[in-house]
Amino acid sequence: MVLHLVSSILCSILIFNQTPTTGDSLFAVEKWQYQSKGRRDPFVPLLGLELSEGGKASHLSVENLTLIGILWGDRGYFGLVKDGLGNGYILRKGDKVAGGHVASITTKTVIFEIMHAGVVTKYELRLQEKERR
Repeated sequence: MVLHLVSSILCSILIFNQTPTTGDSLFAVEKWQYQSKGRRDPFVPLLGLELSEGGKASHLSVENLTLIGILWGDRGYFGLVKDGLGNGYILRKGDKVAGGHVASITTKTVIFEIMHAGVVTKYELRLQEKERR
């Protein structure tokens, strides 16, 4: 019994009197840095992009767009469109497109006003109902 008590005390003294070790010696930690190199910032919200300020949507030709969906929230309606190459875009009222801008967005349509040779033409994209199979 005395031997057990003495060994317990000695073990406690050895354990508590050890100098702390650094974290590097306990676990191998791989260090790396993120290289953005042309990628978008993953922490910037997609809806926060200002496409109307001469951004990505200003080159879009309305004739090649397909309306995929309509998003809505506190900040109004947003049109989800894709071009002929399959690239997707989020448009809102006032965004510039080739030759014009987005005039309005409703629950089922996106209406563009396109100016060509001094004449303003309204062009409407309708949300397609799902095809039944």
